Amino acid sequence: MRPVTALAFVASALAAGCSHLPSGGLQDALNALAPAEPVSAPPLVLPPAPRPTARVGDTFVFGSASVRRVAAVSPTALTWTTTDGQRLRTGRDFFTPVLEQTLPDRRITSQLSGQPADLWPLSVGKTVTFNELRTTTLTTFNRTVQTPLRWECEVVDVRVSQVPAGDFETFHVSCKAYRQDFFLLLQTITWDYAPSLGHYVRRTWYERGRPRQSQLAAALPGALATAPRVVATLERLQQLQP
Repeated sequence: MRPVTALAFVASALAAGCSHLPSGGLQDALNALAPAEPVSAPPLVLPPAPRPTARVGDTFVFGSASVRRVAAVSPTALTWTTTDGQRLRTGRDFFTPVLEQTLPDRRITSQLSGQPADLWPLSVGKTVTFNELRTTTLTTFNRTVQTPLRWECEVVDVRVSQVPAGDFETFHVSCKAYRQDFFLLLQTITWDYAPSLGHYVRRTWYERGRPRQSQLAAALPGALATAPRVVATLERLQQLQP
């Protein structure tokens, strides 16, 4: 409302014997009629996140049925079991490739070189580069293919990530894989890592040219991740499906 219009409104209100003006007088009345200034939320700031410590039994549920459980911990790797009975081995850093995995038609192993752990503690703008030599054995054709890759990872920003398990303050980490011999971008994977959990709550990637996403639905520390509790969690999540 323009000042002239506001004054006319106040004057007419006084003439009509209206008593709705603020007690401070004319200036308070004008201030009350002025549009409120938008209030911007303060920027999200997270302290640097240290490398987490995994424990045997820690269990994470993605979607409504995909369960990953820490089965063994070593100084350099984690062994996981999954819902469908698979066992896979990963490094201690969530953003590095799977080190060993057996699928129905292939077996994949990877050797990493460099220092991917230098990305810790996570802070915005931090980067790391490391190499992967991936060996894929096609069991059906008895053929082995080796692929040399260069990974470039960056902590892009901090954000609030809303997933079925809740709202988490996270570091958004992006990793890109290039063919070392052709410098061709092959894959981009991102993670939203929640320091409060010591694990990522969202992962996105591309598969056959289409974007895919995995979101955390539940997290159970080892001491609480008993078989009955995991089953009850899965039943609850499936009941929530539309």
